[in-house]
Amino acid sequence: MKQLMKREEGQAILIIAGALLVLVALMALVVDAGNAYVQRRQMQNAMDSGAQAGSVALAQAKKNGQIANAIDQYVTANGVNPNQISKYYVVQDSSGNNIVYRSSTIDQFTTGLIAPTVLTVNGVSLPVIGVQVEGNKTFPTYLAGVVGWKQMTVNGSAGGFAKCGACSADGLFPATLSAATFNENGVVVLHEEQRESAYTYTFWDNTATVAGNVGWITWNSDVSNNTLVSNMNTPSNSGSWSVGQNINGATGTMSSSGVRTALDSIIDTGRLVTIPIYDTATGTGSNALYHIKGFARFRITCYYFSSNQTHGTCVNAPEASKYIQAKLQLWTDAQAEGGCADFGACTVKVRPPVDTTRTLKGTVKFQKITLQNVPQVTTHVPVDVVEVIDTSYSMQCDFRGYQPGTSSCYSTTNGKLSGAKTALTNFSSNLQPNLGDRASLISFPAPKVTGASYNAFCTNQSVNFYQYGQKLLDFTNNITGTNGITTKVNGLVVTSNTPSGSAMQIAKDLLLGTTHTSGNLPVIIFASDGRANVRSRTIPGQYAGDNSDLAACNQISVDDLTAEANDAKAKGIMIFSIAIGADFNGNANIATPNTASNTYFFQATDAASMTSIYTQIANRLKVIQNEQCYPVPTENFAPYATLTIKNTNTGHVWTNVRTTSTGEYVLNDADVQPGTYIVQSATVTVDGYTYNQMTTTVGGDPLAANTYPTVLMGPGSGTTQLDVALKSTNPPSCH
Repeated sequence: MKQLMKREEGQAILIIAGALLVLVALMALVVDAGNAYVQRRQMQNAMDSGAQAGSVALAQAKKNGQIANAIDQYVTANGVNPNQISKYYVVQDSSGNNIVYRSSTIDQFTTGLIAPTVLTVNGVSLPVIGVQVEGNKTFPTYLAGVVGWKQMTVNGSAGGFAKCGACSADGLFPATLSAATFNENGVVVLHEEQRESAYTYTFWDNTATVAGNVGWITWNSDVSNNTLVSNMNTPSNSGSWSVGQNINGATGTMSSSGVRTALDSIIDTGRLVTIPIYDTATGTGSNALYHIKGFARFRITCYYFSSNQTHGTCVNAPEASKYIQAKLQLWTDAQAEGGCADFGACTVKVRPPVDTTRTLKGTVKFQKITLQNVPQVTTHVPVDVVEVIDTSYSMQCDFRGYQPGTSSCYSTTNGKLSGAKTALTNFSSNLQPNLGDRASLISFPAPKVTGASYNAFCTNQSVNFYQYGQKLLDFTNNITGTNGITTKVNGLVVTSNTPSGSAMQIAKDLLLGTTHTSGNLPVIIFASDGRANVRSRTIPGQYAGDNSDLAACNQISVDDLTAEANDAKAKGIMIFSIAIGADFNGNANIATPNTASNTYFFQATDAASMTSIYTQIANRLKVIQNEQCYPVPTENFAPYATLTIKNTNTGHVWTNVRTTSTGEYVLNDADVQPGTYIVQSATVTVDGYTYNQMTTTVGGDPLAANTYPTVLMGPGSGTTQLDVALKSTNPPSCH
């Protein structure tokens, strides 16, 4: 009976554990789904406000940089990083179809120039009528990370369009102007100050077609001087007027001191005035009526009533004895609903994305291994060797590294850096400077450099420092002398994070630079105890790696290191890679590929093995040219590769997707709908070898089981990029 009860107790524990797991999953669904909804709403709000701000700036003839800044300002105010969005102009064809101009983002137009009024699409010049803002936002989950879903992504997009031609307006200034003023050869042409700062309009100039009237108007048939002054000083007196209505004229010049004082104030303060534009006029005197065709806004610059009754700066004075001059303004107003005669007044509306045409495209590349055979030689071939050593915080630990789940060393006695110093000193002493061997020393990281603030990848925290590798010594044959290699090695100390990509790039550049001796074999010995967690110096401003081990955060830095190493190897540089410590979790792929007879990747589990590894490499360098077979990896486009791609949201699968001769593929049929896209498989055969193992980057780590190249396609229009990297599971090797 007791045994039966024990079995039942064990079963109950399993059931409870399973139920708890289900409960956590359900809580994750509720909590993180709710958070995703909030994030998506925030993202869409940001896109809407950004599109509206950008289109307002466009309608006001702002410069490209001002439009981009306006979008960024409102996107940021809504909690979205402007670096995560794209901004485009929108044009309209002759059929009224709106088209996103994707040849360049707004940021790629010349910052200091006024936004273009037309852009060329397929050889046709089309008017610019708005902006479109699109973006994605990735954020960490709360509970869903327990079940492996550590991040979520939401997206949003919106179009902002300026519809011009105000049909109504209020707060008017009591003057009017004929629509014929804007007619140039039968076409309405507007000379706004924002685009043509020198152009000046003249009105109230005795050119009115109504007898006895010289330009003033009134709202309520009261034509007295006092009412005119009041209407000039208090625009709200006018009330609201609409196109098609008739507005009364006022007789007489009425240029009293009160009128002049009101005009002086308007000119000096730069207050803008809105006036009705008329197309026809009837009647005479106080019975005159002006038929409203539209509305325009001006900045009054001067008036001239007589030689001693003038104010402001008048230009090209007309022959009339009295006149007012002003500059036409572009302006936006919520009441300017658009659709009537356009005299520079526009309203801005936010609309859904312009079109729903979506394209998935990408490039497939692979790491090709070419075997390079070298002839036997009997004399020593000198080397230029770059010694690259990791001096990050973790190198203070002994070779056991950190205690599991902590940032505490097992011990700092006999730390990894101490062992590395001994090994490097021993290695350098085995070089043959009398036969032409030279060495250089690079460590990483260098001291932090303070610069512009940026949002760190993954953490989204504001960071203002950058980390690089540092060249401590250029090529030299000074091994043990003052300020030689040994002196520099003994001065190494631990500090900060792991910018491996930057160190590899500096080493590569050194061997390709002017201080490298032509004819010396170029070699890099790269020793590190862990994963890169700072991006290459060519792409600063990403995750710095502080207090986190997340592969998703650090992978982009690992890819930078791999790319730099692959480029070095493709240019004939031999790379030895040494993994330091029993807990090494870095990237072995940076080394020249091992062959049946030669090893280029090593792991040092203690100080003695590290010294032994460096001694092996030193001995090989003495006869390195006699290593008959030398694998050289290169990055190539995959011609006529075959892919299988799936939209995990809709379940649609594209099989037998083929790349072009340059490794590119395109999907743009009606089944390309929003969702998460994965490349389930990809394969290409070149020179008899098949490359079908998908990797993080060309030559990088293989993707984990059930992990695929992935991208999220949002509901907006446009092109989404999904690239693939391949290598062979059985590449050619030296035998």
